Amino acid sequence: LGFFGRMTFSCLVDADFRDTEVFYGRAERKVVDRDWPTLPAIVDRLIAAFDDHMAEKRRAAADTEVNRLRAEILAHVRVGAGKPTGLFTFTVPTGGGKTLASLAFALDHAKRHGLDRIVYAIPFTSVIDQTAAIFREVLGGDVVLEHHSAIELDSARKERDFDEGVSDAKLRLAMEDWAAPIVVTTNVQLFESLFSNRPSRWRKLHNLARSI
Repeated sequence: LGFFGRMTFSCLVDADFRDTEVFYGRAERKVVDRDWPTLPAIVDRLIAAFDDHMAEKRRAAADTEVNRLRAEILAHVRVGAGKPTGLFTFTVPTGGGKTLASLAFALDHAKRHGLDRIVYAIPFTSVIDQTAAIFREVLGGDVVLEHHSAIELDSARKERDFDEGVSDAKLRLAMEDWAAPIVVTTNVQLFESLFSNRPSRWRKLHNLARSI
């Protein structure tokens, strides 16, 4: 009941912020761009992009035992993606291809069950930078939101191709409510959304519904 109350309040808070935003946008004759493609509408394209990326990696990779194990792990998790929604664990040693394999699972699982969003929560910002860069390389920068406390959009754009095709303003707005189809964030951001007592933090909570 407590979580149901939080989820309901999240919907209310986000709707209130959005309505206020629309009102002032009309008053100031500004067009607010916060629309992202929905995951169900693009999941087939993302899976095709992932498959193309992996096919290219296989062509360039040597036939080693490690690479064969990586391929087996990837095949295993993709079969598992067809299972009913629930809690899954994925324990693989370093170098086993967890990042790409978990992305494949998430995409296939989302397609199978019509899920609306993929949220990838990681403990350390340094790993987030690396993971988000891989996701952008595989899927494109226009579907991935990288969100953590250390991010500085202006300097990040100078250092790398950051979310190509998405404006700074749109990225900042998406950080408020995680509207993007794929979100790469920290455990801190995730748990603050679940348990914080600040309405601005709660805006993201309702977008965890029907997410993997």
